[in-house]
Amino acid sequence: MTEVAEFCERYRRLYLGVVCDAMYELGLDEPVLPTHLRPLFSEQRIVGIAHTVLGRSIDPWIPWDEGVERITSYLRVFEELEPDSVLVSVNPDSSVGHFGELTGNAAQKRGCVGVVLDGNLRDVEGLRDIGFPVFFRDLSPLNAIGRWEMVGHQVPVEIGAVTVCPGDVVFAEFEGIVVVPNDQASAVLEKAEEIVAAEARVRDEVQAGATPIESFHRHGHI
Repeated sequence: MTEVAEFCERYRRLYLGVVCDAMYELGLDEPVLPTHLRPLFSEQRIVGIAHTVLGRSIDPWIPWDEGVERITSYLRVFEELEPDSVLVSVNPDSSVGHFGELTGNAAQKRGCVGVVLDGNLRDVEGLRDIGFPVFFRDLSPLNAIGRWEMVGHQVPVEIGAVTVCPGDVVFAEFEGIVVVPNDQASAVLEKAEEIVAAEARVRDEVQAGATPIESFHRHGHI
C-alpha cells in the first residue's frame, strides 16, 4: 500500500462529524461545502485527494467539430487521475451536463474514488449501474461538446465560500462535504483518531450505565 493509500484508508475509518470536531478542537476553520451538492446514492461516501477542474460555458455555442477540439484538454484529465483521487469539477455558469457515465467509467478505471461536481450531472442510471459516487448540483441531459470548456486544471477552485486546492482531503458523506487543507490534513487525522478512541470509551461506559455527563468529564467527548 502506498503512503497516499494508507493515509486515505486511515481517513476512511473516520466519519464526517469527527473530522469536523477535530478541526474545531484544533482551532481551525471547518470548510463545509454548500448543501446544494447532493449525493447520487444516499449511502455513498467519498474520501480522497482533490484533483481540480474549472470549466465555463461557451457562449454562443459553437459547432460540434470545433467543440471537440476545445474539449480535448478536459478528456486528457482522465489520463492523469490517480488512485484515491477525487475529481472536483466547478462550473458556475453552464447549463449542460458536465459529467456522465462514460467519464465515470474512465475515472473509475484510473482509481478515482468519486466526483464532487459543482455543475450538472447526466447519465444517472449508467453511473448507478457502475456504482460510481458523485455529489452534484443539478441535472442536465445536454451534451457539453461545443457548449462548455475547461479553463483550469489542478488550480484552486471555489465552491460557495470554500476554496478547494489540489491535494486537499475531500471527505463527503450524506450529511455533507468537508475539505481539509493539505497542510492541515495530518494534524486533523491524528486528532480525529484520538477523538474516536475517546468516544469508544464513552460509548462503553454509557452502555454500562454511566451518565453522559460523567463520561464527558472523564474523556472530554460526548
